[in-house]
Amino acid sequence: MLRVMFSLSLCLIAVQAQAESGKEYPYQSCFEVAAKMHNVPLELLLAVAATESDWDADARSHANAHGVMQIQWPGTARHLGVKRVAELYNPCFNISLGAKYLAQLLRDFDGGETRALAAYNYGPTRIAASPAIPKGAQKYVDTVNRHRRQITHGLVPKRLQPERDHVLVAFSSRSRAERLAAHLQSHLQGALVSVRKTSPLTRKHAVVLAIGNAGLTVQDHVTIRNLGWTL
Repeated sequence: MLRVMFSLSLCLIAVQAQAESGKEYPYQSCFEVAAKMHNVPLELLLAVAATESDWDADARSHANAHGVMQIQWPGTARHLGVKRVAELYNPCFNISLGAKYLAQLLRDFDGGETRALAAYNYGPTRIAASPAIPKGAQKYVDTVNRHRRQITHGLVPKRLQPERDHVLVAFSSRSRAERLAAHLQSHLQGALVSVRKTSPLTRKHAVVLAIGNAGLTVQDHVTIRNLGWTL
């Protein structure tokens, strides 16, 4: 049975690239939708990715952290619901996990970005137990903020939010909706496929396609058309 992976086909923005206002980057939709879904500032999410891996989806650190957002295995990954380390090498899923984790840390530290970022780097337990931020963690925070300033001053395209959501189909069974969402996500590169209740009062579960500014690929359109949908 396929498991729902809230993989996002979104865009990696190269902070160290030459500043070009409005430039399009790979995986752009991924970051856009992940930022919106988890209520994390887009430029902050991008800056963390720049600091963690320089947008390398195959990155692996000496601390056994993996992928674009350098999700640590097994501790952080399992905390976020990941069961296999191989899943961390899906860049869109990895970006979604990073956004989810960063959102959790921001809540845990009452919205304090400095401590949340330090905890992303050093671990929340170590930061919570320390009155002062360790020098290594502070250096990490400073690097993230430097990348963020670069992003804010021209490297992020002006349209930051996903353009549109499409409800494809609704099921009375959540498991059926999740199986279809997982199947679609494994074949789509330019969208996030998720499952949500159609309303608080209904038992229907909708399969929803969120498309970012970069849009669907040609192959995505073919896949969706072959399944009988038109967007």
